[in-house]
Amino acid sequence: MAHAAFIPEVTTGTRSIRAGTLPRTAGLLWCVLVLWLLLSNLIVPSYGITRYETWAAVLAGTVVLALTLAVPRLLNLLDRLLTRRWMRVLASVLGWAAVFAVLARLADAVRLPPDWDAAAVYYSAYGLADQGVPEAADRAYFQINPNNLLLMLLLSKYLGFAEALGSEDLRQSVAYLNAGLLFAGMLLTYAAAALLGGRQAARLTLVPSIILIVLSPWMTVFYSDTAALPFTILIFCLLVLSAGRRLPAGLLLWAAAGAAAAVGYGIKPTVLIVLAAAFLVVLLSVRRAAWRRDLPAAVLSMAVAAGAFAGTNAAAGAWSRSSGVPADGVSPAQQALPFTHFLKVGAQQYPGPNGDYYGSYNEEDRTETLQITDPAERLAAGADAYRERVTAMGPWGYAAFLNAKLRWITGDGSFFSWGEGRMTAGDFIADDPLSRSIQEFFGPGRPGFGVLMSLWQGTWFLLLALCGAGLFLRGPPLDSREVATARIALLGLFVFLLLSEGRARFLYLYLPFFIVLGSLSLQKLAAAARRARRRPPLSGRNRRRDTPPPPSPAEVVE
Repeated sequence: MAHAAFIPEVTTGTRSIRAGTLPRTAGLLWCVLVLWLLLSNLIVPSYGITRYETWAAVLAGTVVLALTLAVPRLLNLLDRLLTRRWMRVLASVLGWAAVFAVLARLADAVRLPPDWDAAAVYYSAYGLADQGVPEAADRAYFQINPNNLLLMLLLSKYLGFAEALGSEDLRQSVAYLNAGLLFAGMLLTYAAAALLGGRQAARLTLVPSIILIVLSPWMTVFYSDTAALPFTILIFCLLVLSAGRRLPAGLLLWAAAGAAAAVGYGIKPTVLIVLAAAFLVVLLSVRRAAWRRDLPAAVLSMAVAAGAFAGTNAAAGAWSRSSGVPADGVSPAQQALPFTHFLKVGAQQYPGPNGDYYGSYNEEDRTETLQITDPAERLAAGADAYRERVTAMGPWGYAAFLNAKLRWITGDGSFFSWGEGRMTAGDFIADDPLSRSIQEFFGPGRPGFGVLMSLWQGTWFLLLALCGAGLFLRGPPLDSREVATARIALLGLFVFLLLSEGRARFLYLYLPFFIVLGSLSLQKLAAAARRARRRPPLSGRNRRRDTPPPPSPAEVVE
C-alpha cells in the first residue's frame, strides 16, 4: 500500500486546456532537440570552464533519480504519521524554513568579491546608496550596458534599506538577497508543478531543486541570472493560474504576468520570451468550433498583458532616467552596444581550456565595436561582420557551427560558473571554520568540487532526459497550453542563444522550467510503470474469464 501511494495517477491542480496542434508540435520538436543535445553530449562531451567525467555524471544522475522518486514516498509516509492538518502545515513551514536557512548559510560561506559586470552593478549600487548622488555610479558602464541599469538601481535601494537596518557587512546582505531570490525561485517551481500535476508532481521537483538551486553554481555572486530566475517562473505560475478562469480574474492574472515580465525584462531581457511564448500558444490554440468565443478572449488577454507590460516598462524607464544614471543628455540608444554586435559575437569561436568556446564573450569584438562612435555605423559594422563570418563558414559550415554552439551551451551542468571574469576559488570572503569547510566543495581545484560538479552535471543530464521523454508521453497536463508555453519558451531561448552571444549561464534563469517539465514527465513515467506492473498476464490462471478459449483444431481447419 505504501508503494501504491508513492505517486498517484496524474491529477492536475488547475483546469487543463489542450493546446492547439501547432504549439504541441513545436513543443515536441523541442523535445527532439533536447534528446539530440543530451545524447550527443553523452557521447562527445562539450565542456565549459570545468571538465567532468561522463561516467561519474551518469552515476550521479542515477542516484539523483532514485532520491527524486524516494522523497515523495517519504513525505507521504510523514503525511500519514501527522494526522492533524495543523501538524502537516507546521511541518511544511519548518521544512521550507530549514531549506532557506541552509541556502542562506551556503550563500554566506561561498560569496566572492564582485567581478566582471557584477562588479559594476554592485559597486555602483553601493556608491549610490552610500552617497546618494548619480556620480557615485559607473556612468560610462551603464551608457554602454543600459540593460543592467534597473538591476543596479533596485540593488541600491536594497543596500540602503539594509544599511538603515544596521547591516555592518553589505556584501553579506547581498549574499542573503541572492539566497532569497533563489529560494523564491524554488518555491515558485514547486508551486508551478503543483498547479499542473498536483502535490506529488511538486514533490518530484525537490531533489533537482536542492542540487541546482539550493547548491546553486551561481550563489557565489549576485547578478541578473539569479535575480531574474524568480521572474520567469512567476510569470509562468500566473499564466497557469489564469487557465480556465473567467475574464475578470483571468485578465487580472494576465495583467500581473505582463507587469512581472516588464520588471524581469529590465533585469534580464530574455525573461520576455515567456510572455511571447504564451501569446503564441493562446493565439494558436483557438478552437475552430468556438472561435467566436476563444479569439476575442485570447486577444483581450494578450492586450491586457501587453498594456501592463508597456505601462510597467515605461514606469521603470522613467525611474531609471530620473536617477541621473546615465547623465542628462546622454542617450543609451546612442551609446549602447547594438544588437548586431551580439550577432557578430555569436558567430565566432576560439579555444577554451577544455575545448572551443562558441559564440561566447569576446573582448576583441567588444573593443572593435566601441571604437566606432557613430551609432548608425556601429549598427552597420556589426551586421557586416556577422554577414562576413557566416559567409566564410558557408551554409553547411554555419549549420555545423550552430549545432556545436548549442551543444556547448547545453552541455554544461555548472552553467559556466567560474568562467566569467577572474573569479577563482581562492577569493572567498568568509573565513570562519564552517565556511572554509563548505568552500572545499565550491570552485575548481577544491578537494570536493569534483563531487559537486558530478551532482550538477548528473542532475542536468537527468532533467534533459526527462524533458526529452515528453516526446513519447501524452495526456494531461503534457498536452496543455501551459506545458506548450514552457516548451516553446525554451525553444525560443535556444533560438536566441543560437544567434546571439551565449553560454550556459544564460540558461540558468530558465532552470525552473526544466525542473517542472522533468517532474511532469517523471510522474507520467512512474504511473505507466506502475500500471505495467499491475497488469495481469494473459495466460494461465490469470486469464480474464471473459476471454474466449483458443479455437479447437476443427475450428482452425474450417
